[in-house]
Amino acid sequence: FFLREFGYTLIPVDKENKFLNFDEIYKNKITKQPVIFDIGSNEGQSIDRFCKIFDSPIIHAFEPINKEFKTLTKKYSANKNIILNNYGLGDKQDLRKLNVTAKSGNSSFLEITPNTKWLETRSKQYNTSKDGYITDKQSVKIITLDEYCENNSIKDIDILKMDTQGYEEKILQGSKKILEKGAISIIESEIMFDNVYEKYFNFSDLEKYLIPNNFRMVGLNTINNNLFSGTVFYADALYFNKKKFDL
Repeated sequence: FFLREFGYTLIPVDKENKFLNFDEIYKNKITKQPVIFDIGSNEGQSIDRFCKIFDSPIIHAFEPINKEFKTLTKKYSANKNIILNNYGLGDKQDLRKLNVTAKSGNSSFLEITPNTKWLETRSKQYNTSKDGYITDKQSVKIITLDEYCENNSIKDIDILKMDTQGYEEKILQGSKKILEKGAISIIESEIMFDNVYEKYFNFSDLEKYLIPNNFRMVGLNTINNNLFSGTVFYADALYFNKKKFDL
């Protein structure tokens, strides 16, 4: 009772359980030099992360925002194992408008929902108005993952990481052939549950492409655990191909 008064709860620890983060799971399950697709590279946060986990991974990075791509070029152009692509992936060849935001990691092909607490908070953080949080609408070339793999003779992907602010479903729609071939071992995807963008996601929005192609969710990392407190509610979900692993 005393602890509850101060907002604490005691939870028994099961010593049989090992709480592994995604990086630790990768270290345990991938022993070779992996081929990684980093879709939504931003300033290279995930590239740096994967380079810490693995020795000399081969990384195909996709970042459509011109300013962020220049940053990636400065950081990684000398690394022959990192292939940089200044365009996006989606469901078909196209030219689409990207809403570039003051915090570039929030940029999306989806429209941002107006008059939310999230938009009010982010606008204040970046010293702009809610209307000014979108700083540019950039025309972006889009191709499909299937097309990219065919053009570059890529037969297998060890890790496909997607962080595209609500555009993940479109990327999977353009990955039909390689998914059906069973050529992807692991998919790590952000899933937005909140009202930041015009579309919010349920697990079924991704799993309708993954479950029929032998994927099973094996890990979940949530940011906030509900829609009713805080400004964001999303998760990073980890899916393994059951035919590639003993699941």
